[in-house]
Amino acid sequence: MREVLRVIRKRWYVTLPIVLVTMALSAVANAVLPTTYQSECSISLLNSPDVAAQAPNNGNPFLSFSQALTVTADFLGRRLASDDSAKALKERGLTGEYSVKLADNAMGPFLTLSVTGSDPVQVKKSIVVLNGYAAEQLKAIQTEQKAPAGSQIASTVIIPPQAPQAQTKSKLQSVALIAMGGLAVAFLSAFLAENLAGVLQRRRSAAARRGAGPGAGADEEPAQDPQAEPSLSVGR
Repeated sequence: MREVLRVIRKRWYVTLPIVLVTMALSAVANAVLPTTYQSECSISLLNSPDVAAQAPNNGNPFLSFSQALTVTADFLGRRLASDDSAKALKERGLTGEYSVKLADNAMGPFLTLSVTGSDPVQVKKSIVVLNGYAAEQLKAIQTEQKAPAGSQIASTVIIPPQAPQAQTKSKLQSVALIAMGGLAVAFLSAFLAENLAGVLQRRRSAAARRGAGPGAGADEEPAQDPQAEPSLSVGR
């Protein structure tokens, strides 16, 4: 850790600009990326009046839940997820993305409907549209099969459409990813600059040693050998 901090302090002129750019990009991403909103509601399927009238239900549909209702709920959810339903919902004014699924840890035929979008007002309108369309499709499915009126399954709202709630998780994840990526680049750049500086220093040292080698004493006079005979100069 001390070595990392030493390199970062030494090469601050490399890391500081990258960190500043990263902070700017994170701020821009936080301002530009849209905040999404989500609204949910829950519905339950209820058994037909004919089944509810049987003993010991005494006409109370909440006493006559069965596995068949859960199968019907799954069937309805798949129908609402079809392309034809998506097109019909769009024509009715639903915007954004929607989903229909069996409620988590459901003990019965309970469906969770949700709509996600960037405009909370439109999200609230869209969840109401989706809720009404689900009830219509449940009736249409049974009418297509010519089910008698007394034997048709109905639906009821458990949790009405809720006020849209801001979903900031994905936005914060994007901003955090940009920040972590920028910091990683800053650290790597600092060590890369340190390595390059070391390579250049070694090359300069090697070049200096080569320059100080064979030609270092070229300007000095050669030493005289004391055993050598004196040279005779011939004058005229």
